[in-house]
Amino acid sequence: MMSADRAAVVKALKSHGAKARRGHLRIAVGDLFWYVDPRVEGAGPSAALRLEVGCWPPALPPEPDGGAVDCPLLLDVALGDDPVARTDELVARVGAIGDLGALSAALGDLPGALVDQALRDLLRPPG
Repeated sequence: MMSADRAAVVKALKSHGAKARRGHLRIAVGDLFWYVDPRVEGAGPSAALRLEVGCWPPALPPEPDGGAVDCPLLLDVALGDDPVARTDELVARVGAIGDLGALSAALGDLPGALVDQALRDLLRPPG
């Protein structure tokens, strides 16, 4: 069941434009790149499926080699009982964030997001 759910999530991500890049799925939105890595927590049929979601602005090189976990913004999203619907919701949310201004405004809508200092500095208004 879990492998079927994971495959369905990958299919949903690809239907939203996610493309493989360095072994990870990446969605380009405006000036930003969103890495989305499906992960299984635990073992067995009751293991939880989640997405590691990372945001990378090209203004902060280098490009992440390790996918979402190497991005300056990292977010874990539990996919729950309807992983495809939850994936669709998540892609709609990050699909509306295509530049640093939109990202700054949307941080409050990304609960639990870890943002490194270099990205915080980019998001801080000048002055």
